[in-house]
Amino acid sequence: MKKIVQFNELVFNHTAHIQTQPEIVTDFRISKDAFVNNHGDYTPERTSGRKINSKTFSMNIIIDKNKFNCEDREMIEQFVQSNLYKIGRLWAIQGDLLLWAIAKAESVSEGLEEKRGQLTYTVTLYLPQGIWYIADSTATYLEEYHQCDVLECFEALQRPLCECCWCNIGLAPKKMCFKCAGDRLCEIPKNDLVNQIGNCGNNKKINYSCDCQEPNILAYSDYGVKTALAEFQAMTLYETDDVVIEICGTFKNLTIEFNGEKSVIEGEYSGKTIISSGIVKNNCDYLDISKFHGVCSGDCTPNDDCNASSFSLKQKSGSNGIVHWKVNTGKNVIRFFNFKKNETQEIRVYVRGIAL
Repeated sequence: MKKIVQFNELVFNHTAHIQTQPEIVTDFRISKDAFVNNHGDYTPERTSGRKINSKTFSMNIIIDKNKFNCEDREMIEQFVQSNLYKIGRLWAIQGDLLLWAIAKAESVSEGLEEKRGQLTYTVTLYLPQGIWYIADSTATYLEEYHQCDVLECFEALQRPLCECCWCNIGLAPKKMCFKCAGDRLCEIPKNDLVNQIGNCGNNKKINYSCDCQEPNILAYSDYGVKTALAEFQAMTLYETDDVVIEICGTFKNLTIEFNGEKSVIEGEYSGKTIISSGIVKNNCDYLDISKFHGVCSGDCTPNDDCNASSFSLKQKSGSNGIVHWKVNTGKNVIRFFNFKKNETQEIRVYVRGIAL
């Protein structure tokens, strides 16, 4: 069972509480047609990864005005609504894992003061993807949160865009970074996580900052060799294309083979090159989209046994669309070709969106 602990800057353990934890259901996307002359249905799913639908669920939130500073209490309703109206990260605990999902409120009640000093809201939350992601242990922090300073929390909601060009996932409405403050998630024992957040009286707030994230894979090319290899295990239930590769070094017409799918960056470049969501940035300049495209894996022309000489698959020139890499459950292999031989290249791979 997932226990909701935070949405944006609204922390459900000290100043806000969830009356009853919601039931969260996963619905699989299934195609089915009844057999005409047989029992049961025909369902075309075979070995490919299963797809799930979006999620919607409701919960009652109680706001304790007494936990806020006296001078802030006139702003509490505006603060709560600002959090609920804003698309952002919804955080939850499942077992010893901290999870998050991009969420938006589908409906919000105006708030009812059933008891003196307590406001109750009924909120229906919508998860467009329906998938929960495992929190990155190096980019997630638990910060002390004894009493919410509303002005400080408003400032966090409206913090400026960070300078990094690739932080957060593609679904995130804005790419913003917190300061790296608090206890790093990787430093907290897993069996102690539930004692730190999510319980009544806990005083921790979750912060996420891609500025602090460490790479999932750090690899180097050997001096005198034009190739490099990076391998990693991705313990995820769903495929993800949320991958960022950062290369420090020099290359010409770099070919990247990601799980057997090849792509090429045309031209000669040096310095820092970042590849994210099919977009390539070298130092301060973005490359034209046609410079990064897919190429054939193996022989592009089939055997001519059937006089099929007119059929030819060629992707040597720029192809339409953006190159996407797929991270699979289990082992993933990335090979690089055409590095400069007399340099050692540094390769950093960031895999976000490891899903549960």
